[in-house]
Amino acid sequence: MAVLLASLLDVHMRMALQEASRERRRLIGGVLLLGMGLGLLTTSFLLASGALLIWLVRGLGWGLVPALLAMGALDLFLAGIVLRVGGVLLRGPYLVKTRAGLAKATRLIVGQ
Repeated sequence: MAVLLASLLDVHMRMALQEASRERRRLIGGVLLLGMGLGLLTTSFLLASGALLIWLVRGLGWGLVPALLAMGALDLFLAGIVLRVGGVLLRGPYLVKTRAGLAKATRLIVGQ
């Protein structure tokens, strides 16, 4: 019985290590892509914000303070959307196969 349990734990350990490796790659890739996206988004927002600010002040005749407040509100709204999407990418079940295998093995051992 001990050899069987050791073998079962060895199989689950190997499965967990493989799954953890895949999850690690997915998380690292997601974080790198989020970082790159946020950097590019920041640059484009700076350029677009400057152009829009100039247009609001010169083209529409707005004052500098109302134009800056409008730009801040727009940037805050767009940042919320981007951060929400990034959070969804990083959320998720981890080690799904390992947990399912352990639950199945436990049910078999216990007899349920």
